[in-house]
Amino acid sequence: MTFSLDLTKPLSRFGLALNLALLSVVFYALSTVAFHYMTKTLPHGEVAQKVAEVSRKSEEAAFSKAKAAAKGKVFDEKVAREQAKVAAEAEVKKQEEDAVSGWAPFAVFLLILSAVFFAGFLSVYVQRRANDAGFQGLWLFVHHLGAWSLAGYIAFYPFLAHHDLRKAWMPAFIAGLVLLLPVFVAGEGHGEHDDEHGHAH
Repeated sequence: MTFSLDLTKPLSRFGLALNLALLSVVFYALSTVAFHYMTKTLPHGEVAQKVAEVSRKSEEAAFSKAKAAAKGKVFDEKVAREQAKVAAEAEVKKQEEDAVSGWAPFAVFLLILSAVFFAGFLSVYVQRRANDAGFQGLWLFVHHLGAWSLAGYIAFYPFLAHHDLRKAWMPAFIAGLVLLLPVFVAGEGHGEHDDEHGHAH
């Protein structure tokens, strides 16, 4: 019953660790694929359809401008073509950047979904472990806060890595681990004993 979503089922420390590792791998992979698809595959596929036309027009425009600027002087067509090509590449790059920025909100939305589902599943397993350890009240809030903090960091890791924000948000990851520490080190079977004790009375 290690992977059960039934909140009434007790969960050992090993079970929680196993679920945490599995969920981390699955949702990190989903976030990475989603982020790459939205920031690389889709934008570049969209731009690829326009690259040839944009490149041709930009190159011709730059070449015509260079030729007109010569005004009868010695005109090096080869150099002008090379300069026009460089100008065209800059225009294509701008088009790619615009396409990426256009899909960026959708990439973030998918990462939010990944974080929510990750945190939701992890909260179930944390609750099962907390029930088994006999934690109640404020402790439950602390553990769930740790689960959401940890899940959020892992799910958004591709975005943070892309923008070089991993170190800036590392405290969220560390805080998540610290807040989950009590439920990891607590004993097992206390919840069951408490229930039996309550029924005895």
